[in-house]
Amino acid sequence: MKIAIISLKSLSSRMIAKECEAHFDQVDMIDLKFIETCVDSDGVQILYGGRPLDDYDCVYCRGSSKYNLILQSISEALEGKSYLPLTASSFTTGHNKYLTTLELQKSKIAQPKSYLASTGGAAKKILKKIHYPVIIKIPSGTHGKGVMVAESFASASSVLDALEVFKQPYIIQEFIDTGAEDIRAIVVGNRVVAAMKRRAQSGELRANIHAGGDGIPYMLSSSAENLAIRSAKAIGAEISGVDLLEGAKMNVLEVNLSPGLQGITKATGKNIAGKIAQYLHERTLEYKKTDTNTKYTDILKGIEKKPVTKHSEVIVNLDVKAGRLKLPMGITKLSGLKDEDEVLIKVGNRKILIKDNNEVK
Repeated sequence: MKIAIISLKSLSSRMIAKECEAHFDQVDMIDLKFIETCVDSDGVQILYGGRPLDDYDCVYCRGSSKYNLILQSISEALEGKSYLPLTASSFTTGHNKYLTTLELQKSKIAQPKSYLASTGGAAKKILKKIHYPVIIKIPSGTHGKGVMVAESFASASSVLDALEVFKQPYIIQEFIDTGAEDIRAIVVGNRVVAAMKRRAQSGELRANIHAGGDGIPYMLSSSAENLAIRSAKAIGAEISGVDLLEGAKMNVLEVNLSPGLQGITKATGKNIAGKIAQYLHERTLEYKKTDTNTKYTDILKGIEKKPVTKHSEVIVNLDVKAGRLKLPMGITKLSGLKDEDEVLIKVGNRKILIKDNNEVK
């Protein structure tokens, strides 16, 4: 099996690639900076260094918010062709702090109260009606950059003026006093494989390791672990770093699509990159096993040629928005069901069966 790790070749990405060598026949590190996508009426083509990207069984994309659009484009182009641990939509959501809060809210996940203002003037009006201290940040900041704490209206106004340089909307967030500590949990599939408590340096309120914070091993409660897993699923990520605040109750602060592994690996002593590599291998095997009889792309090509007379199995990422299940267009075409059709839906434990009601009658 072949895996491509498309990234900026950070140390964390290289750690994962190294561990993947024990599970995959071929492991390729692809530099995100040299990726292009080409769109025409026939589809989307991915180019690497000007040449078509090879076919892979698994593609794991990592990168900062700066590369959000290209990461989403790559994932859109590869959907149904390779196993992808991150959905295309997760890059738009996960790389924007406020869009993340909206998705978490839909899943009823506890989080600090947040406001969004498009201009400094609008933000200052919000500052007049809230309690202090407050957190002020920009939607696309990473590693604690673009995050500041204000103790009063005067200091908050100064912060807004300073953040004007980023030319982005302002997020004003409720301050939860945790003693300058937070919790980073690495979610891989349906479990948390490692967690650490991060403590900020003296005089610093940001606990990020990149901001000088220290990490120590931490054991999450079952409810906190479930909260982290639900948060990752809410934005469509099977692998992520979830930041939690332990106040009167556990709150989710952020979900990181490309979590750094050096700090938490050192703090916990766990081979987190190895666990991610093993998970990618297992999920790729599942993808290929289910996809053995009928490739997703072959199904789409054959829809117009002849009717399907037997059941076909296709692996796709579940897309649930506001309680609505969205199926890929190819799947709905394959089923033959139309918007106006009456269907019978049978629901079981982690199962949904949809049948034409006329057929049932």
